[in-house]
Amino acid sequence: MDAWSVHHLYENAKNQRDMQTAASLRDYAAQLRSSGLPVIFTLGHLAKIVGVETEILHETVNRQRESANYRMYAVAKRSGGRRFIHAVTPELFRVQQYLHKEILCGVKPHPAAFAFHSSGGIRQCASQHCGARWLFQYDLKDFFYEISEVDVYRIFNGLGYRKLLSFEIARLCTTTRLPISFKRYLRASYSEKPNFDNVELLDDAFSGYLKFKPYLHSQRTGVLPQGAPSSPMLSNLAARHLDESLHEYAFQLGFVYTRYADDISISAYDLPSKMSRGDIHRAIVHRIRKARFLENEKKTRIAGPGSKKLVLGLLVDGDSPRLSKETYMRIDRLLYAANKYGLVNTAKHENFYSAYGFYNHLSGLVAFVKDVDIKRWAEFKLRLSELDVPWETT
Repeated sequence: MDAWSVHHLYENAKNQRDMQTAASLRDYAAQLRSSGLPVIFTLGHLAKIVGVETEILHETVNRQRESANYRMYAVAKRSGGRRFIHAVTPELFRVQQYLHKEILCGVKPHPAAFAFHSSGGIRQCASQHCGARWLFQYDLKDFFYEISEVDVYRIFNGLGYRKLLSFEIARLCTTTRLPISFKRYLRASYSEKPNFDNVELLDDAFSGYLKFKPYLHSQRTGVLPQGAPSSPMLSNLAARHLDESLHEYAFQLGFVYTRYADDISISAYDLPSKMSRGDIHRAIVHRIRKARFLENEKKTRIAGPGSKKLVLGLLVDGDSPRLSKETYMRIDRLLYAANKYGLVNTAKHENFYSAYGFYNHLSGLVAFVKDVDIKRWAEFKLRLSELDVPWETT
């Protein structure tokens, strides 16, 4: 954080503008500093801080650089289908990385959210459910795409940043460039362009969001791009209302609630005598939908006493989480195949769209082992490093 005094800011602003403006700037800066947040006055100021041309940021806010800012590519999902990744241009990446490191990392997510921050983790999340006899699990469908620029605006404005700047940052952290099959997530905006300081209500979900005269009106509101450095923590903060709702419900029943990105787990030792698992399931789904998310019905799982219980790929039937035999065997099989037949051939056989995507997936699986079984991780890591990779790795 830069070393400068709000008193000097006030003095200079008073000499160049007027006393009221100077006091407003001083109070704004003091409020952000007291919260441990960097002081950003305008979009131009942000551009200067990160070393990116103001014009690039202004065009991004105007949605005039969507194709230039993001390159999309698909990777195969283990469960089938494709996940689309947005590779961010270096200039915008620098901005998003700054926002992530200097602002978002300093904001604590809900205690039940275990992804994307240093005090969380897969093992820590799974350990919350060890010894449970009942396990309710849900996957949030297209999680990042359900979080709009309106949600991002609310996050930054709620932290104390001015409305116009919060609007601009929200545009910098979201995109309208999506595959055709996902365009439905770009919610309709207003057909009319409101005045500079006019607050318009889109609907209950978009209440309080602003459109500003200096910028072109966008017919659609952007969503979080998967691949942007700012998206993970923004998704955590945007889902806080969901976490609060489900945590409250779980707490009232003596259950345990956790969320790891788009994976929701709610566990119990016993169910209340007057409630069926169907009652509980419907109550959970109701709260998910009320928070403006949607569960993936194909991935919903309810496991009762005697059933196998996995949380984030870890068995939680003992005192501590452990990897299943199937997971070890799968990693071993993929490493063996990649070594014998090569990454390209193995990627095709495993229905990946590229060898690079397959390698990243395999690297992720190996990294997953580290937190649970350091000995097996060292073995897998060595075998991974011995693969013939047709590109440079770091």
